[in-house]
Amino acid sequence: MVNLSYLGKRLGLMAVSLYAVITVLFFLFRILPGDPTSQVISPRFSAEQQEQLMAQYGLDEPLYTQYFLYMRNFMVGDLGQSFQHGEPVLPFILDRTINTLILTVPAIMIAFIVGPFIGALFAWHRNGRLDNYGTAIALTTYAAPIFWTGMLALMVFSFSLNILPSGGMRPAGEIPGSPLNRVFSFVTLQHAILPIVIFTLWRISRPILITRNTMIDVLGNDFIQLKKAEGTPESTIRYRHAMRNSLLPVVHYGALAIGYAFGGSVILETVFSWPGLGRTMWDAVQAHDYPVVQGAFFLMSFMVILFNFIADIVSTWLDPRVKDEGVVE
Repeated sequence: MVNLSYLGKRLGLMAVSLYAVITVLFFLFRILPGDPTSQVISPRFSAEQQEQLMAQYGLDEPLYTQYFLYMRNFMVGDLGQSFQHGEPVLPFILDRTINTLILTVPAIMIAFIVGPFIGALFAWHRNGRLDNYGTAIALTTYAAPIFWTGMLALMVFSFSLNILPSGGMRPAGEIPGSPLNRVFSFVTLQHAILPIVIFTLWRISRPILITRNTMIDVLGNDFIQLKKAEGTPESTIRYRHAMRNSLLPVVHYGALAIGYAFGGSVILETVFSWPGLGRTMWDAVQAHDYPVVQGAFFLMSFMVILFNFIADIVSTWLDPRVKDEGVVE
């Protein structure tokens, strides 16, 4: 059981990390080259109109005043308004996040449920033909850039065979209707197949390789030899004893992968023209749309920090020695 002192310390570190992220994001995007006012203020406007718009977006205030206003608004969930779209940032990026989750949730679930079993199989048949060829394929998918595999998939299945859509979330001009229809419709599924498959192939290599390498060490332990001597069935030793004791690094990596999945989706969504959080962030960076970029980066950072916190707690719960031996701390 996780003690309250450890839990409180982790929550404190999480709060400090979030504050640091919010502060860095504010100053980072204001020292980058480029003028954000050029996206919302036309040079054809009169000087009075330009001043009104500058005041509307708070861009005429000194930097420290902008910072305190930014922090105050952040505390109440007000992330400002998009310079490009003129909409409140929070509901805008949450709407795009749902589109991203349509791709990332199934891919992450498949990768971290199926991947450890494949890795356990490779470790059990170490240096055999299955292990050699399987590990080589996993390393190839690990090294292959996601934009390259995505473009290959588009070339084969969309442009050559013409059996799957080449991009987007639905045909041009089609209105999704209700939010449930947007997520669970056949049209959405048809458009999501290729990016989900590519993202799964990219993600599944890590749990396979981590489980394989960790389990090879576990298989050399005395208790495995003891179970074999007791006549325990092979499948029980492989999955119940060896694989189970190899999952701790996978749990840690899996928690972080959920957070990083939002960052990794930038390239994926750009290749497949998917209107998710990653593509929105990329468009906002190019347009110097500070509020949207800050909101999107904060959401991604929050997910990484949150799931890192969850991974620490789950790891301590699974194996109390992690905390006692100072592996986590």
